[in-house]
Amino acid sequence: MKCLLPPHQPLNFTSFEDYEVHYQKAHVNRCSECYKNFPSDHYLGLHIAENHDPLNEIKRSRGEKTYACFVSDCDRLCSTPHKRRLHLIDKHQFPKYYDFFVINDGLDKRNSLLRTGHHRRRSSTATTTARARAASNANVSAEKKEKDVEELEGDEEERSSDEGEDEEEKEVEEGVPERIANVKGKGKADADVDNITASMSALKFVPKSVRFGRGRGRGRGGFAAS
Repeated sequence: MKCLLPPHQPLNFTSFEDYEVHYQKAHVNRCSECYKNFPSDHYLGLHIAENHDPLNEIKRSRGEKTYACFVSDCDRLCSTPHKRRLHLIDKHQFPKYYDFFVINDGLDKRNSLLRTGHHRRRSSTATTTARARAASNANVSAEKKEKDVEELEGDEEERSSDEGEDEEEKEVEEGVPERIANVKGKGKADADVDNITASMSALKFVPKSVRFGRGRGRGRGGFAAS
C-alpha cells in the first residue's frame, strides 16, 4: 500500500490496517488551506473558524465572542483564548499542561497533546517555591542593606563623638595654661599688695619730735589736739 497524499512524501505500508491508521491520523482532519492536521473534525472546524474565516475576524474586531469550547457538545463562547483555557480547566477538567495552541499549530510531528520541552509551564509548587526564594533573597538583601546603613551611621556618630571629645580635650588643654597664668598673675598681684601693705605699715608718717596735745612753754611746740 502506498500513500501519495500531501503534505508528506510517498509512503509505503505493509498492510491495509497500517495505511488506515496513517490515513485517519494524517489526512482525515487536515486543513486544505495550511495543510495542518488536527485530532478531530471539531478541532479542524475550530481551526478554520479562528484562522481562515474572515467573518469571525470581523466579529472579533467588534468585540464579539468567537472562541468556541474544545468540547463539541458545549456551546460556550469566550472573548479570548485565555478565557477559553480557564473555562476548559475549570469546567471540563482539562490538564493545565494541555497544549491549547493545538487549534493553531496542528498535530504534525507530535505524539501527544500535552506541552513538552520549553512549552511546558512550571507547576504551581515550583512557581511558589521560586517566588518564595526570590522574596527571601530580596528580604536578605534589604536586611543587609539596612545593616550596612546602620553600621555606617554608627561609624559616623562614633567619629563625631570622638571629634567632639578631642575638641573638648583640646579646649581643656588650651585653657589650663591660661588658668595657670591667671592664678600665677593673681598670686603675684596678691604678693605685691602684701609687700606694699608691709611697707606701708613699716612707714612712720609722724616724726618723733611731733607730739599731740597742748604745748606748755615757749620752746615746746605742738599741734593742738582736735
